[in-house]
Amino acid sequence: MTKKSTMWLAIALVVALLVAAGVFALFTLPLRAETAAEDAAADLNSGTIESSVWSDQTTATKLHGLILGTLDQSMKDRSVELKGTKKHGDDVVATLKWSWTNQEGEPWEYTSELPLHKKGLLWSAELTPTVLHPKLDDGRVLVSQTTPGQRGAILGEDDEELMGEGPVVDIGIHPAKLEKAGDGDDTLSTLKDELDIDLTSLKERVDKAEPDQLVPVITLRESDYKKVKDSIHSLPGTVFNRHTQPLSRKKGFAGPTLGTAGAASAEEVEASDGKLTGESVVGKSGLQKAYEKQLSGPGSEAIYISDAEDAETSDEAKSADPVLVHEFPDHDGKNITTTLNVDVQEAADEAAATGKKPTALVAIRPSDGHILAVANQDPEGAAWDRALTGQYAPGSVFKVASGLALLEAGVTAKTTLDCPKTTTVDGKSFKNAEDHVLGEVAFEDNFAESCNTAFVDAAQKVSGSEVTDAASSLGMDDVDLGLGAKMATVPSDDDAVTHAAQMIGQGKVVSSPLAVAAMAASVAEGDTVKPLLVTSDKGKDDDKGKDKSTIDADAVTTMQKLMRRAVTDGTASALQDVPGEPVHGKTGTAEYGDETPPRTHSWFAGYQGDVAVAVLVEDGGFGAEAAVPVAKRFFESLN
Repeated sequence: MTKKSTMWLAIALVVALLVAAGVFALFTLPLRAETAAEDAAADLNSGTIESSVWSDQTTATKLHGLILGTLDQSMKDRSVELKGTKKHGDDVVATLKWSWTNQEGEPWEYTSELPLHKKGLLWSAELTPTVLHPKLDDGRVLVSQTTPGQRGAILGEDDEELMGEGPVVDIGIHPAKLEKAGDGDDTLSTLKDELDIDLTSLKERVDKAEPDQLVPVITLRESDYKKVKDSIHSLPGTVFNRHTQPLSRKKGFAGPTLGTAGAASAEEVEASDGKLTGESVVGKSGLQKAYEKQLSGPGSEAIYISDAEDAETSDEAKSADPVLVHEFPDHDGKNITTTLNVDVQEAADEAAATGKKPTALVAIRPSDGHILAVANQDPEGAAWDRALTGQYAPGSVFKVASGLALLEAGVTAKTTLDCPKTTTVDGKSFKNAEDHVLGEVAFEDNFAESCNTAFVDAAQKVSGSEVTDAASSLGMDDVDLGLGAKMATVPSDDDAVTHAAQMIGQGKVVSSPLAVAAMAASVAEGDTVKPLLVTSDKGKDDDKGKDKSTIDADAVTTMQKLMRRAVTDGTASALQDVPGEPVHGKTGTAEYGDETPPRTHSWFAGYQGDVAVAVLVEDGGFGAEAAVPVAKRFFESLN
């Protein structure tokens, strides 16, 4: 190649590079109005003001954050799309389509216009309030305002409302007004007497509070407030606030199971990502908490144009009223339907209240597994859902499960078993309550009289896994009620001592009253019963969860007869004259703790007609002395 050709090649390359650079600049630098509009739309779409296309980037950044800051926190998503440009004198105006999506996935759309100006060779975009929304003025911002929706109700069988919105009165103390009155001690003492509250604790909270800080005292149902209104309403320093909140149909009705709901705490509001406010009501315990998502509903949400708190504008401009620019659809909470039956629940609550120590009662309908009642009562007032979540040694009520295992292994009601005062397994001594001795008697007599030593010695007739399988077939396995409920743990342990202890519901066996009620229901039905508390959309039959091959028909029929014998001629004889259909049952006394003699829980498991029940009285002693009277009150109330 000649020197001249080389020179022309170099010139051609330079020209090509200059042309390419020009083309690149034409389409990437804002040499065209369309390029500037695209860059600006991309910035607004991402929510960041980073492009150099803005005529004053610092001001644009501040304005963007001021106007859309709170909206970005409450909305789930936003997008900004360039729809086109048009000439406007020497300038150009770009049309932008704004699309917002709230937390429920619902859209809000509008269009705005973006001014574009040419300065020299380059175009720039000017961010003004009307670019962010066409109705905005200086010093005004977009805000989202949410209003809690109507909370869903908790329904029972036949769609009876068990828990819904009801009127309450918050009673509080205003420390400054209390001090100004000069007779604060009289006010607090009267509140203590009328409301049965801890005076020492109240005084401490009042003393620690700031002068204008409201000190909550108690929230009462409207009906309860009316009973004490005349005595407390005019007390100096007292403050009263009426509102509504979820309430059960009567005080204490299925208390811990239905749960409570109240104002969202500061921590709950902070963790909600803008979904909750201080006015939001949230579930605190029980079904109210477990089904919070269904019950709460997002309520209503509206977008307003309002004054910016820190905007540099005149006081006159700040006096403008908020302007509504968009409303999203209202969303109230949804009801949930439970299997609880009002009449059965009231009978259960009434019966459990007769327990002299913490008492739990669960009632299940054997024919469909529906939990009809869950009662928790504590004379000290600290009731928790021990009925569904407590874990206790079941004691002799578990002889229903171990007895079924023996029947399935070939033992019959007439099989003779020895019932001595004591028996020993690998050096471990077992004895009967109150040193009871039956001698050589039929299995049906040992069951009716709840002979421990007969069951311990009969452990060699069945394996640990066979006892576990029997308990499983009686519905004692884990079940998901949507409430954190617990069932029973029955390890298949073949260690001789552990296995012997498990025959009488001791050792490593633990159970909730719920699992014991399922056990009794399964015997009544002659089939595995799976408990159900909250009904599904599939229908009642699909929720039954039965397997008709799990229990030997002859064995369970015999167990039904044994449980009737325990009522007519055994430890549950106090129930033989209960009105209505025959009662079948089994008492239990379960040892726990390290004391000598050991403390004992009191149990009863049984059924009458299509209602099966389990009763637990913590630290109640013998089953016949504490649990059976509660069961008797329950059956009598039903009849």
